Amino acid sequence: MNKTIGIRVTPSTIYYSVITELDDGIEITILDKVNNPKALIIPEQLKFLRNTLCDIINEFKIKKACIRIAESTAQSTNINRVYIEGIIQELFASSTIENYFVGQISNISSNLGIDRGDFKPYAEGKNDFLNIEDWKSHSLEQRESIMAAVSALNI
Repeated sequence: MNKTIGIRVTPSTIYYSVITELDDGIEITILDKVNNPKALIIPEQLKFLRNTLCDIINEFKIKKACIRIAESTAQSTNINRVYIEGIIQELFASSTIENYFVGQISNISSNLGIDRGDFKPYAEGKNDFLNIEDWKSHSLEQRESIMAAVSALNI
């Protein structure tokens, strides 16, 4: 039984999904978020976020992971998002996770076996993804974290 985590970062929040692979499909084990504690200075924020995600990885015995990173063609780069994505990559590399990848839309789409052009309609909730219940009720970031977690099953 594979367990994966998919992560989508904003400057203020880390959205994550833990997916369990079952014989007859997938189950969303947890769909949650971690807020960046703004009262702390940046190094302490990063430490908090890393430790919290480390606890989640250990608690759920995650073996595979994917972080959906910012597109290289983004109009503006948010340095806090880059810091957070970097610390998560370091965590993956030094944790019990066996396989992980850092993906933009094209990489995640490829691992999901969908066309790159189909990613946004799924992420925006215009199309249902894998018949996941209440797909349209989730936020964009939650949907992207779920898609990242599912894509990690294929690495």
